[in-house]
Parts: sequence; structure tokens; C-alpha cells
Amino acid sequence: MRLVEDDAAVCNATRMLLKSEGYGVTAVGSLAEALERVRRDPRIDLLVTDYHLGDGELGTRVITGVREVLGRPLKTVLMTGDTSSAIQKLPPDPLMRLASKPVNAEELLELLRALLATE
Repeated sequence: MRLVEDDAAVCNATRMLLKSEGYGVTAVGSLAEALERVRRDPRIDLLVTDYHLGDGELGTRVITGVREVLGRPLKTVLMTGDTSSAIQKLPPDPLMRLASKPVNAEELLELLRALLATE
């Protein structure tokens, strides 16, 4: 599992939560880091990314970029506190789930379990 989150405190808390549940997690803070990691190690079954990253980067671009590098579909979770129309107008993606911030730990874990259980 890859986690893309630019806020160090949120990244560490999320990574520790996921690891405590038995997930193998690699955490990075930007689109460039996410792409570099997936080029080096394409073994990834799920991507969890924040929507608003530093320098105006968006989690939707991370998702698109990682999928392009992999050349295959990838299940994703987009975490956001954004309630603007931009979020509401995201195109439907059967492999993406939206997690609203502040993210409740149990809700996030249930979302991950359900997403990983889908074909």
C-alpha cells in the first residue's frame, strides 16, 4: 500500500494506523516521490492519497500518474476535507473511494477492507 500525504503528522498517524492493522505501507509526500517509488517497485495493490498536497498538487493527479506508470487499474482512496464543487464533480471511478477528513480510523479501515475485497 502506498500513502501520499504531505502533512507529516497526518502521514505518521495514518501510517501507524495502517501498519497496526497489518498493512505494509510506504509513505511519501508528493506526486514526484509517489511516481519514483512506483517506478522502482511496482508491487502495489492500493493507493491512499490526500487530495490537496503541497505546491498545488492534487491527489487526483497522483492517482492518474501512478496508474499510468503501472499501466493497469489500481484501487485508490482519496482523503479530503474539501467540500467544494470540484470534489462533487469528480468523474465516477469504480476503483476509487472518497474518505472525508477528519478521517475516522475505524471508518477508514472499513473502507479499505471493502475496497480490497472487491474484484
